[in-house]
Amino acid sequence: MWSFITGRQHYGDVYQQIYNAYPELPYIGIYRLFGEPAILLRSSEMIKEVMIRNFQHFQDNVLWVNPERDPVVTCNPFIAKGEKWRTMRNELVPIFTPNKVKSSFPHIENVCRKLMAHVNENMKTNCFEAKDLFSKYTLDVIASSAYGLDGQTFTNTNSDFTTLVEHIFMPNPYSLLDSVVLLFSPTLGNLIKYTYFPKNVANWLHSIIMNILSLRLDKEEKEETKCLEKIEHSDFIQWLIENKRKQNEPVDKATIVGHCSTFLLEGFETSSSLMAFALYQYAINPLEQQKVLNEIDEVLKRYDGKLCYEALQEMSYLEATMYETLRLHAPMMALLKHCTKSFELPAQHRGGQSFWVPEGMVCIVPVKAVHYDPDIYANPLSFQPERFMDDKDKRPPCSFLGFGEGPRMCPGGRFGLAQSKAGIVSVLSKYSVHVADKAQGKPLKIAPTTFLTAAENGIWIKFKERA
Repeated sequence: MWSFITGRQHYGDVYQQIYNAYPELPYIGIYRLFGEPAILLRSSEMIKEVMIRNFQHFQDNVLWVNPERDPVVTCNPFIAKGEKWRTMRNELVPIFTPNKVKSSFPHIENVCRKLMAHVNENMKTNCFEAKDLFSKYTLDVIASSAYGLDGQTFTNTNSDFTTLVEHIFMPNPYSLLDSVVLLFSPTLGNLIKYTYFPKNVANWLHSIIMNILSLRLDKEEKEETKCLEKIEHSDFIQWLIENKRKQNEPVDKATIVGHCSTFLLEGFETSSSLMAFALYQYAINPLEQQKVLNEIDEVLKRYDGKLCYEALQEMSYLEATMYETLRLHAPMMALLKHCTKSFELPAQHRGGQSFWVPEGMVCIVPVKAVHYDPDIYANPLSFQPERFMDDKDKRPPCSFLGFGEGPRMCPGGRFGLAQSKAGIVSVLSKYSVHVADKAQGKPLKIAPTTFLTAAENGIWIKFKERA
């Protein structure tokens, strides 16, 4: 792990090297940082054993967050430990059903108009950092669809969403330390008093969500008392409130604030990265881009040029390009499962001995290594969206991990895809995308220090108006 700890190689690349070195083994014993023994899972069957079949033995994800310093993010289903993750997930799943995502679409459509206005206004300079552009878009979508607020990310450079949140996960001088704390060492985290959710952002979010809840809950009480007509809200906060009432349970404001932190961090970051990397892939693969443009034109023509949820559902090639983008640029290059109940792995080879995974040991699912395995994906370095149309049923189980797998699979994936598709369709219905002049001849470089996949020097693109 020396090349990782010195900032020269991403932890996902380290795991990929080990994965490639032992093609005949279903799993490999390794030492992570600080001499910690761990198991690197290699075969799809072993990954399925840990993530699905015997999930009860590997219930927790490894992301070391101190619940006393970071109480808000312990509601995040990816981070929550023990049985709490199940409770938190069950509260979120009902607001990400297809019908609810469709109900959210007016929020998304409104922000798409803001995105296009911003792009149109900046066509004179015509040099966009894609991650920055789409972070503004996804932050505005989350502000509107989750909280019922105007994020003002395109119009106000000093908006709270822009100044406080937009660059949280971007490479910075402390990225390597953050990665070590989150993925390897809770002891180091306690020593430096690390917080996953910056204190100022947590305080700001707590304040605005508590204000929203107080306004809505107090108004509802007054409306019921005075028999006034109720004000209808259609956003994630309101659906959380309604779901609690349907189950005759009290509305816990602190938990809703926690869920709102999940919407903010998970909702904007992964989707904006997906959109940025997707447009980069279109820019360097013009033939694939043309197929996307043709599909957008054909489908929108059937809907009289109107962007709507139903139109997006018909864009199967666009969706395939997004899955292929996630294969090449998965948000996390490895998923770490914590053994919560000792478990017996079968022998590595015929005639060998089985291995008891002790409670507390980490099992590594090397996402990038799996996604780049030529035995699973032929020509793995090439951008081939058709893999996710014609061949998807031929792949082994657990061979695509862009949204995770098993019971802890991302609950908001459907919404993330919807907002990403909508933003991309809005832009590409008018423009084609190309590598910006300043980035010509410079290959995309992934930052080796961040725990989430990020471009070290940005993703620079330009647009050309379509005929």
